[in-house]
Amino acid sequence: MTALPSEWFPGHEDGVITPLAQAMLYPYPAPQGDFFMVDGLPRLAPDGISADALRGRVPVLSVGSNRAPLQLRRKFGPGASLPVTAAILHDVDIVFAASLSYYGAVPATGFPSQGARVALNIAWLDADQLSHMHDTEALGIAYDFIRYHPGAVSHGDRPDADDPVFGQPVHGYESRAGVLGFDGKPMAHAAIKAEGRVFPAIDEPSMLSRVQAMGQPLPEGDDTPLEDWITAMQASRSARDEVMHRMEAIALQPQSMPWDILDTEAGNPEAYL
Repeated sequence: MTALPSEWFPGHEDGVITPLAQAMLYPYPAPQGDFFMVDGLPRLAPDGISADALRGRVPVLSVGSNRAPLQLRRKFGPGASLPVTAAILHDVDIVFAASLSYYGAVPATGFPSQGARVALNIAWLDADQLSHMHDTEALGIAYDFIRYHPGAVSHGDRPDADDPVFGQPVHGYESRAGVLGFDGKPMAHAAIKAEGRVFPAIDEPSMLSRVQAMGQPLPEGDDTPLEDWITAMQASRSARDEVMHRMEAIALQPQSMPWDILDTEAGNPEAYL
C-alpha cells in the first residue's frame, strides 16, 4: 500500500481515517492552488491547470470537505482522478450548517455576506463522478444542487481566463436545513479563511461542543466527553435526527442568495445519511 502523505491525510491509521478524526478534523486540509487527483493522491499543479484539461467536465465549487484530497479519495476511491482548480467565492461566507453528518461532523455551507471573499476550489467532475457526488451529498434530503449567479465565483488570474470553459456556470451544494444561528447570526468555520468576514468564527471541535450542549440537561455529575458523544452520534441515525431536530429551533435560512436551486435528483441519497 502506498503511504498517504500526512499533510493531506491527517488522522489516518493503516490508510483509513479514524472515526473521531473524521468528525473533529473536518473540513480537512486542502492545497491553496490547482491540483490533480491522480490515483487517489493529490498532484500539485503550481503552473495551474489549463482549460483544455477541464473541457467536458462540470465545475462544482467545494465549500467544505470536498475541497480536500482526503475527502475526494474517500468519496471516489483510491483510483480517484480529476482536476481541481482554485477559485474565489464572493459575497458569501462559509458557516456551519444546521445539520449533523453521518460521520459526526457539523458540515459547512454558504451564507450570503456582503464583502466576503473566500478562497476555495472547484472540482471538475465527469458525469459519473457528478452522479456519485449527488449521492454523497444526500441530494434532495440534506443538500440542494445549486448554480451560482454570474460573478459569484471567479477563477483568479489565469492566462486562459477568457476561455469559454471558465465562463460556464459554476455549481455547488447548499444545506437544505439552513445554518446554525447561535445568538441570531451564523458562525463562520474558522478552518476556512475569508477576507471581509463579519461573522464570529470557531473551529469544528468548538462547534461540536456547542451542539452537544444543546441536548437535554445532563444529570448532575454527568460530564460525557465530547469524543464519547461523537461516537454515539456516529452509531445512531435516530440520535443524529434528534440533534438535528433541536438544531431546527435556531436555524437561519439565507436570503438574497447569489445562486439558484436546480431541480436535480440523486440515485441513492439515503446511503449517506
